[in-house]
Amino acid sequence: MPRHLPLLALVATALAAPAQADSRCGATYEIGPGDTLYRVSQRCGVGLTRIMELNPALDPRSLSVGAEVRLTAPGDGTGHADDDTGSQPAQAAPDGRYRVREGDTAYSIAQRLGISLFELMAENEELDPAELAIGAVLDVPTGDRSAGFTIAPHAGPVGRPVDITAYNLRPHDWVTIGAGPASAEWEPIRQAQVTADGTLATEVRVPDWADPGDRLVFVVDTDRGITLKSRDFQVTARDDKDAGRITLEGRVQDGVECMTLKTPQGTIWSLVSDVADFKPGEYVEVEGTLADASFCMQGEGTVEVHAIRKTTP
Repeated sequence: MPRHLPLLALVATALAAPAQADSRCGATYEIGPGDTLYRVSQRCGVGLTRIMELNPALDPRSLSVGAEVRLTAPGDGTGHADDDTGSQPAQAAPDGRYRVREGDTAYSIAQRLGISLFELMAENEELDPAELAIGAVLDVPTGDRSAGFTIAPHAGPVGRPVDITAYNLRPHDWVTIGAGPASAEWEPIRQAQVTADGTLATEVRVPDWADPGDRLVFVVDTDRGITLKSRDFQVTARDDKDAGRITLEGRVQDGVECMTLKTPQGTIWSLVSDVADFKPGEYVEVEGTLADASFCMQGEGTVEVHAIRKTTP
C-alpha cells in the first residue's frame, strides 16, 4: 500500500539522516553586514536550496546581522556517516533507475544524482526515507530540461518593476535573481523558490545603481552550474512627468479599504480612482501613478489608476 507522508515530514526525516556534506564555513554561519544568502552560498560552498532546506524558517529577504544560518545537517562531518557513502559517486543505471546501497539516505542519493530531494520523492511516491532498504530500486527523473526565462518589459527607469518568468527549472529549487552589465558581472537582487511544476513567476525592480543609458542583463542563477540570462534591458531616464508611473496587470479583488490588484507574481497593489470602474474577478491591465500616501495601506503600494482595460491572463 502506498505510503504518502507529508512533504515537510519527508524532508525533515531525510535531513536528519546521516549524509556526507561539506561547508567551507563550518556547521553554521553568522550573518554579517551586507551579507546575502547568495554570498553565503558562494563563500561557504553550500547550495542555496540546501541552505533553505536546513533553515525552513529563514526569510532570504530579511536577514538580520548576527543571525545564525545552519549549513550542515546533524551528523554531517561528525564521523558517524558511513564512509562508503562518499567513496563512489552515485549513478543511475541506463534505464534511469538507482539501486540503494549501504549508508545511502534519500538526501545523499538526490545530492549525488544532481537532482533535488523533492524531485526524487515525486518520482517515487511510495518511498519512505526512514525505511530505505539496501538493494531497493528507485526511479530517477530523466529527460531533457531545456530551462529558459523571459522578462517584461525590456526598458524602463530605475525602480521600474520587471516581471521574471522562468520554466523547466528543478521543482522546489531556490534560485537567485540578479542583474548586471553582463551575464558574468551581476549583482544578486533576491531569492525565490521554483514551484512544483518547475516554473517561476516573480518580480524585481531595476536596481538603483543603474544609470540611464545602461544596458542590463537579468539572470536566474540555478545554483546547479546553470545561469540563465535575458535579452538586454535598456535603462531609461525618468522624466518628472513620468515619476511614479506604473503599469500592472492582474486580477481585481476586494480589499480591506480599497479594491486591490493581484499580479501573476502574487504581489498585491491597492487601487484608487475617480474615473476607473473596478469589477472583482476581472483580469485587467492598469496604468497609473504610485500614490505617496493613501488610507488603503494594503499590499506593495497604492496606484492612482488613470486607465484600465480588460486583458487576457
